[in-house]
Amino acid sequence: MLRYKEYTWLIGKLNAGKNVNLWGKQDMGKTFTVKNCLLKDITLESVYLNLEYPFSVAHLFDVIPMSFDLYYQQDWQNIISELSDGLNRLLVIDNFDRLHFVSDSFTDDLLRLQQLAKLENFSLLLISRMPLRYFHFTSFANCFEELELNETNTWTFGK
Repeated sequence: MLRYKEYTWLIGKLNAGKNVNLWGKQDMGKTFTVKNCLLKDITLESVYLNLEYPFSVAHLFDVIPMSFDLYYQQDWQNIISELSDGLNRLLVIDNFDRLHFVSDSFTDDLLRLQQLAKLENFSLLLISRMPLRYFHFTSFANCFEELELNETNTWTFGK
């Protein structure tokens, strides 16, 4: 679980429409912090997607608009336009590093996600085990601020 200072920083960034890559070693509490705390503590319209098996990454860009009640939109540009209107929204993609291994169109996927990341009233929160710079797509990584979960900024509870 994130310590108070980092947790309030994260909430502030997401409420302001910023994008964050929350990363750290496995079992540091990234998913727990987001699912059990963050999504309950913010007032943004939020959607949580997990790329862990058995989720089909091929359907990611069908699921995103449907999750925000855009069932009948087919064209990605129309979806971007619809999502740019209205109140701030948050899209959480957990196990984001999995996208790199299972996507046949990784570059195109990142370009689509980058369009979302550039929206002013839309925040992307990517949860992964590594920072985005490891993906070697600088223009995409530059859209995000990073927060590493590690032993210095988390509370650990005995197992």
